[in-house]
Amino acid sequence: MPIDFEIGGVYLPPIAQALLLAVPLLIAVLWLLQKLGVMQRVWHPALFEGALYACLCALIILYMGS
Repeated sequence: MPIDFEIGGVYLPPIAQALLLAVPLLIAVLWLLQKLGVMQRVWHPALFEGALYACLCALIILYMGS
């Protein structure tokens, strides 16, 4: 079971840890997709990025639970 981390006197629950960890992963994945040309084929880039962020958060949370 994931534990709470304390950073500067502020406790971060596991969900906040997953949300923060997903940001650099999202940036890396978006950079890779941009280099591969996938983002040129996406109909609504902002919607795609939001959905990708939600998927990354869900995967991190599932990984933390096991």
